[in-house]
Amino acid sequence: MGRTNRAWGIVLVVVLVSVGIGSWVPSTRADSNGFQFSAAGDFGAWDGFRATLGILNTSGSDFALAIGDLSYGGFTGYAPNTTEGGWCAKFHKYFSNVIILAGNHDTGAFPPGEGSINNFTKYCPFPTSLRTPVFGQYGKQYYFDFPRTNPLARFIFLSPDLVYVVDDGEHYTYTVNSTRYLWTQTAIEQAHAAGIPWVIVAFHKSCIAAGEHACETGTDILNLLLREKVDLILNAHTHNYERSNQLAVTDSCSGIQLHSYNAGCIVHDGADGKYQRGAGPVLVIQGTGGRALDVFNKADPYSGYFAAHMATDTEGAGIGVVTYKVYPDRIVEETAFNGTYSDTFTIADFSIGLAERFMQALPLAAPVAVGLIGLGVGGFLTWRLRVIGMRAVGMRTTSLRARLFRP
Repeated sequence: MGRTNRAWGIVLVVVLVSVGIGSWVPSTRADSNGFQFSAAGDFGAWDGFRATLGILNTSGSDFALAIGDLSYGGFTGYAPNTTEGGWCAKFHKYFSNVIILAGNHDTGAFPPGEGSINNFTKYCPFPTSLRTPVFGQYGKQYYFDFPRTNPLARFIFLSPDLVYVVDDGEHYTYTVNSTRYLWTQTAIEQAHAAGIPWVIVAFHKSCIAAGEHACETGTDILNLLLREKVDLILNAHTHNYERSNQLAVTDSCSGIQLHSYNAGCIVHDGADGKYQRGAGPVLVIQGTGGRALDVFNKADPYSGYFAAHMATDTEGAGIGVVTYKVYPDRIVEETAFNGTYSDTFTIADFSIGLAERFMQALPLAAPVAVGLIGLGVGGFLTWRLRVIGMRAVGMRTTSLRARLFRP
């Protein structure tokens, strides 16, 4: 009987430890509560565009974000024979759920004839199959939650520094306390107040990028996103791929400054591809939708803000999309280019300690432990009754201590 009791005790310890260890391993299995989207900008209407559409066609994404600079005035040969209609028709042939945002080549600004966002939105309307409402002006400044019921993410789209010649030259500015700045702040804070797990903000022009473009948007809107600690910032405009460190306003960083680098704005360098949820945004430039790639300028002060990049001089460089898998507890990014280069990162809660993990494991381990304890108590009572009976007839007995600890 002693050996039996010891065996049950060993099993109990093993079960508690194994269940706890199982809960310490970060979840990597896809679950039914998530969704996937892809994103890119700077497409054009030529061979690179066709290659990107082929990648999207096999991506398995629920929808794609086209983050500006759509056709560049090119003609795809698809009816209707306009740059906007043909571009959307070709996109829809390969991938139906495309969501668009204007870039500087879609506003009617110089050079002329590259397309109007007002026509792109007619031919590429917001996909009704997503069954979620759009708030704001689709294609320019708007947001939506996805999925509609129990949303996992709020997507916010902006147009910093775009001059809409097609709208009588309206210039979208996001300086501190301006109407569009406050609109953005409200959209973010409402999402946080509603308990939506993730906030993702997209706009075409980037402020920090180590390429051909300076900070054209101004720093105000970027620093708002840092202070609000949105989760992802998606840009294009620079024709390469750049993934930032995790950025935030800190005691040693009042915000991103023009044409300078401040290491105090980095709360995690991103070298391990693991970003702590809620600590600050990760900024991704994906101007990889079809146009020829640009360089990554290592001499640019902003280059210090980036953990990874792919540019024209990168081995295995290619064009394509960046794919994001969104779950209640994590976002997983993976590049999908037509070269050999690849990159990935995860935003999740990597700060949980052993005590918290044990408490997470407790609901799983407790029923098993209770059952095993019940078996152990039953075994003890059986042994005790047996001892009482043996002593009643004068037989010699062994103590419980001796049974449990005998060699």
